[in-house]
Amino acid sequence: MTKKDFFDKLNDHLNAHLPFVVYRKPGEQTVKALLQKNAAAYSSTEMKENGFLFSPFDLSKGNLLIPVDNSEVLELKDFEADDKRRGPAMGQGGNSENTNSEGKQRHLQLVEKAIIRIRESDLNKVVLSRRERVDFQDVNPLEMFKDLLSAYPDAFVYCWNHPESGIWLGASPEVLIKTEGLLFKTMALAGTQNFTGNPDVKWGEKEKLEQKFVTDAILENLNDLRLTEELNISETYTSRAGGVVHLRTDISGKMGSPENLETLINTLHPTPAVCGFPREKARDFIVKEEGYDREYYTGFLGELNFQEQVLRPGGNRRNIENLAYKTVRKRSALYVNLRCMKLEINQALIFVGGGITEDSVPENEFLETVNKAQTMRKVLRKYI
Repeated sequence: MTKKDFFDKLNDHLNAHLPFVVYRKPGEQTVKALLQKNAAAYSSTEMKENGFLFSPFDLSKGNLLIPVDNSEVLELKDFEADDKRRGPAMGQGGNSENTNSEGKQRHLQLVEKAIIRIRESDLNKVVLSRRERVDFQDVNPLEMFKDLLSAYPDAFVYCWNHPESGIWLGASPEVLIKTEGLLFKTMALAGTQNFTGNPDVKWGEKEKLEQKFVTDAILENLNDLRLTEELNISETYTSRAGGVVHLRTDISGKMGSPENLETLINTLHPTPAVCGFPREKARDFIVKEEGYDREYYTGFLGELNFQEQVLRPGGNRRNIENLAYKTVRKRSALYVNLRCMKLEINQALIFVGGGITEDSVPENEFLETVNKAQTMRKVLRKYI
């Protein structure tokens, strides 16, 4: 399939107001798409379905699923960006409702309130977010998706369209969970700095402490489950995501049963990197104080129970055809919905946040959200 044919099909689906998702996994060249054949709203209740999942921060509000069995599945191999799309200029621009003095003060006050709560209670960390509203010219979201593909080859890049949720685009650096059969991988991601080109990044105690909270909380939750085994934890290292870097620790293990996937997902989400620690106290603070609905920001999305055939050694060696046989293995790849935006009529809502601890400095925390907003602003800039 040519690039033109691939995006023509997506455009037809967009114009018909039918659900679809188009995406590329980190470090890969193949762009995939699921084009749902009707406008129905499907969901996954027990994480046993087979499709692309789009889940909000608040799981009680229900998720959306584009089922493989009710979709046309497309693949565009070896996607190459047009030269004119490579390296869009960094910078801000356009009208933003939350980078003005009023929006800034609102976020500073929220951070100050969180610091006081942390110092006076057993809340250790809370992740606070805000929205920036950016005006832009009328543009096809698939053009923005192509720009994201060019700008962020090492992120999970997607464009999601559904009548129930609207249009969302993003370039997320964070894995919630990946599975192959019974094996799973996840990560602890925290701390943020601008990437200056120097790979030898120096981290302060605030960022190190924040990373430790995230890692310890994930490991504690996994150990409490008693549904996993053979946990492996990597050394903490610096990981780049676009124009910023984070502290990252990789965690892997083995589920006791495929039926444990739903429990494992519910145990990991929301991670301390997008909510806080202890989780329930952090979530209560967010709901009461943040002042808006995150919707699908800091939720999760990706492939759920995709099936692949795997060659296994055969037991019958009488002829070459019996030396191997095919089995079907399920795999999932779910990503935290960070560095994302929701498109409205000639406007984009950019969602950004950061982790607050007792050592946080409100002005620095606000600047961190400004830096994170550049991931989406970098793409929007040409359409303003």
